[in-house]
Amino acid sequence: MENQSRKNTTIGWIRQNGETIEDREFADEKYYELILNLWAEYVNYSGDTYYPPLQNELFLDFQVFEEEDS
Repeated sequence: MENQSRKNTTIGWIRQNGETIEDREFADEKYYELILNLWAEYVNYSGDTYYPPLQNELFLDFQVFEEEDS
């Protein structure tokens, strides 16, 4: 009998260890899409448009992208 078990991995793991650059880039896109969707859900739920942990993460990502571009 063949082993039919599935291995579940996280987006973070794929972002770091994806087999190809395309896999890692796709995982990055999905990660940012999920973060944005979670923030939108939070705003819809609470009505609060300021969420410090998300702002901090987005700002750090912005700094990294700016440093890579320069």
